[in-house]
Amino acid sequence: MSMKYSVNFGTMGQTPPARSGKGGEVLRIALLGDFSAGASRGRLETGDDLAKRKPLRVDVDNLDQIIARLNITMQLPVGADGESVEVKIGSMDDFHPDQLYDNVELFSGLAGLRSRLKNKSTFAKAAQEMQSWVSSEKIDRHLSTVAKSRSSVVPVDGKLSDFARLVGKTTADAEKTTSIDGLLKAIIGPLVVPAKDPKADALVAAVDEAIGEAMRSVLHHPDFQTLESLWRSVDLLTRRLETGPNLQLVIYDISAEELAADLSSAESLDQSGLYKLLVEQPTLDVQQGSLGLLVGNYVFEQTPPHAELLGRIAKIAASAQAPFITSTSPDCLKKVKPEEVHPLIQEAWDALKGSPEAVYLAIASPRFMLRNPYGDRTDSIDRFEFEEFTRQSGLKGMLWGNPAILAGLLLGQTFERQGMKKMNLGSILSVDDMPYYFYEDQDGDQVALPCTERLVNVATAEWMAKQRFIPVLALKGKNEVRLGGFQSLSGKPVAGPWAPVTINFVTGAVTAAPPPPAPVAAAPAPAAAPTPPPAAEAPAAPAEDPAAAAASADAELDALLASLSAPDPAPPAASGGDDAIDPELAALLADL
Repeated sequence: MSMKYSVNFGTMGQTPPARSGKGGEVLRIALLGDFSAGASRGRLETGDDLAKRKPLRVDVDNLDQIIARLNITMQLPVGADGESVEVKIGSMDDFHPDQLYDNVELFSGLAGLRSRLKNKSTFAKAAQEMQSWVSSEKIDRHLSTVAKSRSSVVPVDGKLSDFARLVGKTTADAEKTTSIDGLLKAIIGPLVVPAKDPKADALVAAVDEAIGEAMRSVLHHPDFQTLESLWRSVDLLTRRLETGPNLQLVIYDISAEELAADLSSAESLDQSGLYKLLVEQPTLDVQQGSLGLLVGNYVFEQTPPHAELLGRIAKIAASAQAPFITSTSPDCLKKVKPEEVHPLIQEAWDALKGSPEAVYLAIASPRFMLRNPYGDRTDSIDRFEFEEFTRQSGLKGMLWGNPAILAGLLLGQTFERQGMKKMNLGSILSVDDMPYYFYEDQDGDQVALPCTERLVNVATAEWMAKQRFIPVLALKGKNEVRLGGFQSLSGKPVAGPWAPVTINFVTGAVTAAPPPPAPVAAAPAPAAAPTPPPAAEAPAAPAEDPAAAAASADAELDALLASLSAPDPAPPAASGGDDAIDPELAALLADL
């Protein structure tokens, strides 16, 4: 029985409003992401509620004011049993370990315990207290391979109907929020060695190790990493672009869950909150003006439901005549034969790439480094001895930026130098003065890592281009990243106000196509199948029941999504103790 999957890209029930503003004189770049960490607090709004969110214009002078205005508070699980700490972010400085050490109550407790151990009059009681916390559990220095932030990652195991029923939930279990004493016990207990006559130096060393482990737990929690990545990306844009009346950065505080839920809740996309936020309101408000680029700080995977979500946001992007540029995981770097791709994935993504709106959709990978790990050789801190990077955490312990940010930066720089009407996409593709890291191997030799989480060679870049993804390129030991063009999922250069494409949402007709793409950018069209010779007539196949075929495809999709969401096996390195190495880091080193 056929299992053909029928994709649902939604509809557009009305003609989009004409673009407003100063025509080709202004480029407004919309930055979409969970800038207030709302997903971690259980916030999930769609439709009219989502449409009430205020866009926030940001520049180098008001960045901290915008952060403070959002009143960001997170509950981050740091204990082995899910005990959490409260972290408040009111400025860019608050992401730094020195500020976290001063502002997060957990570190105040650890600092107080350390002071008591260093004081002869309070040592005995503090030592006795620590001995009572002795635990047989060992600290797992390997970051979870499956933990992902709902702020930026669209669930991989959901269908459109599941996204529409999403309900917000908090990251931290309220019942697990414990006292500081309970947290100290949970964090220090595994590090204390039982002793009848404990020595001060050993106990202080245990507390120092606990401080470092606790700081890594905060810095490397997926929700914290996502938030820091978002704001450091905004900081990068405000420092590298000359924003003003003609070039503007506008923040839209929308989580990945909210994006998915809103897109799937309305069949007619002009009724969605995103359409009202990104298309209607900017054209109707003289203080705003039409958007020119939508930077989606999200991660999509190659699944049929994700293709449907992307097809829907592409319709909204086409309505705004502002492309939506986002990212996918590094899985797209793996070369696979066509017969190895699940038929449902192939059908859904072929339909997406063939849709008229795909010219307003672009996807890039891999991510790029936003800052060096904290440490004596890179960026030392004042409050305590701390090395953020460990072999065990590896690449997961580094701070990576969404590659869509690079696209936004390069498009902004192109606009600055050439203006809207003369913009030549691809004339500016490199970003310099980027951080990169020297890894010290077990022999003490330093190995320069690239500025990206994966090393993309020429062959891999060509493979990605054939799949119509945009590769992000870097050389090891060079402080530069390069974008591999501005190809859309249609295979043509991405459309926008610099080269608008008008789409009739009823007929799908394109009436103002951009110039044809360079030959290297587009994947070759499949050759037409030869006409087979006449064959003896086979018995007519029984007519297929459409309902049965749809049910079969739905069951097959359920099985596919279940297989994609299965937990990853524990990394082989996990059994290696302190000498273990993150498998992703090991793979990158092998590529080098």
